[in-house]
Amino acid sequence: MNRRQLTFVIVVNALVSLAIVLLVTWIVEMRRPDPEVLAARYTPPAQAVLAPTATATVDVLPTVVGPADPAVATVQAAAATGEQVVYVVQSGDSLLGIASRYGTTIDAIVQANSLANPDFVFSGQRLIIPVSVSDAAAAETQAATREAAVQARPEIQTVENPGDLAREAVLVVNQGDDPVNLRGWQLTRTDGPTYTFGDVQLFAGSSIRVYSSDGDDNTVALYWAQDAPVWSTGSVARLLDATGAEIDRNEVP
Repeated sequence: MNRRQLTFVIVVNALVSLAIVLLVTWIVEMRRPDPEVLAARYTPPAQAVLAPTATATVDVLPTVVGPADPAVATVQAAAATGEQVVYVVQSGDSLLGIASRYGTTIDAIVQANSLANPDFVFSGQRLIIPVSVSDAAAAETQAATREAAVQARPEIQTVENPGDLAREAVLVVNQGDDPVNLRGWQLTRTDGPTYTFGDVQLFAGSSIRVYSSDGDDNTVALYWAQDAPVWSTGSVARLLDATGAEIDRNEVP
């Protein structure tokens, strides 16, 4: 067998092998079932899942008030429905503090809640406050105002040159991080005259002097226009906010 014959035989064998492979592949593909048919045959029918119908349950609870500002709105909402005023005890609370906050007494709270030990209350305890809803709302508003004033912390730093009408002055400093408008605030001496602030904005870290003498007010000095010295050794200067709550006091040395 020469080279040409050998090449012919190899080509024929290759073609025959290719034909066999193609035939086998075609037969296999023809016998393979349709995937869609398989899916339809073996996939179980979907079953409906019945879920219970949710029924909303509305619990009508007493009005709960606390030390934060939202409590004011809660108490005001309670006023329209005549609900009971309930206070949730916070960490650090005492019956004395709670009674003072709402303008009532320890005995009244003890009786309203049948407390065995008036010296023991715990965080999260719910106490009935024996006051009207309107009184509770007013108390919350005043308490929130006092808390804001305390956080701002304007204070009487010193009384300068007491006894010298031309030079004596009270130095008021805002030690807080936020500005404070002193409108309606008062500087007063115990059993003495009272100075009422106008529209004075005291920025954080800033100060203003209230002179006892007469003069023209400016951004750093206010004048009381007194005829005689206001301050002397032992005098007590008091700084009150717009609600009349004492924010600070300073005794003249």
